[in-house]
Amino acid sequence: MRTRRPKTRKNITPAQFRNFIFQGRAVFTLENADTGNYLTYKIRQIKKSGKVVPNQFKVECKSLGDKEYGYQFLGFLDIAKVTFKPWGRTSRDHIGYKTLYWMLRNLEVLEKYTNLSIYHEGACCKCGMPLTTPESIDQGIGPICMDRMLGGSAQIMKDLGTWDDLLSYEENVKKALKVDPTLWSKIHVPDHIKVSDDHKGTRILGRLGIL
Repeated sequence: MRTRRPKTRKNITPAQFRNFIFQGRAVFTLENADTGNYLTYKIRQIKKSGKVVPNQFKVECKSLGDKEYGYQFLGFLDIAKVTFKPWGRTSRDHIGYKTLYWMLRNLEVLEKYTNLSIYHEGACCKCGMPLTTPESIDQGIGPICMDRMLGGSAQIMKDLGTWDDLLSYEENVKKALKVDPTLWSKIHVPDHIKVSDDHKGTRILGRLGIL
């Protein structure tokens, strides 16, 4: 009889979460330390005919005490058009629906909510495979997917004409962001690089306050 390997839940910072959430197969839990309540979300990129649909995601949620004992489909998120289309059966009063809106509007300032804990559920946010190495568990993404993500980000900066082989990845990111602040939403930004108030609006979810 095969036994299923237990998942390794890991706390991640808001900065890590912003890089994590839209990689394609993110599963994460938000916990309110004051009340002990928590919600687990799946935000997965949509595929049609086996191909990824850019910027299109479906959102599911499982809440503490949910009598359905499973995930509820909430709707579709388009991070290019900055819109969320609720599923027809989703109640606007559902805690998962209301928390999703709150999270998207406050994504850039989650650090100020000290009672909020964020956990990934032990699976790579990009491919969904179980995380096994200490570094990948800490980041929420596997080493192969991380290399691919960094490679794709480097290529974007090369296409922009800002990449310098003599500089570190972090130094190249800082340089590129000065030239094109919209890259905040297009490349992997190291956790400790802080977005300035002037540039918060250039990140995709910084504009979701219109929802």
